[in-house]
Amino acid sequence: MIFNEKNTPEPDYDNLVAQLQDRFGDGLRWVASFDATRYDYVIHYVRDDLRTELSSHEFDVIVHRSIALFRRPYVEEVYAHLGQARSLIVEHERATAVHLYLSETSGVIVKVRAGNEISVPAFTEECTDALFPEEDAS
Repeated sequence: MIFNEKNTPEPDYDNLVAQLQDRFGDGLRWVASFDATRYDYVIHYVRDDLRTELSSHEFDVIVHRSIALFRRPYVEEVYAHLGQARSLIVEHERATAVHLYLSETSGVIVKVRAGNEISVPAFTEECTDALFPEEDAS
């Protein structure tokens, strides 16, 4: 496992993408991690046909709006009586977005084509296990 300067484990996004591709095939649309503090994101995977469908500006708008609207503290404030938020799933006509919160300010967004089955909490636990694979073994 790789640790960052704060001595916390770095997520293994390549492992997550590989597992999601195995599960969803071409139903996987894109995967991006985000840092809500800096409104910054990193694209880890975009399906080839979406590279031409979405311009980089459109992708920026989508991810930045997601960071602004669906950030963990806001979701927790809205639903304060329910406890800590772990994820947020938004089902659209053409795709399902899974916002997996890794900390108060960071997370990962997984978009899959509509019609793919996603169950909670199994799917979010599988994603977390893929991101931090060696934590399972301890």
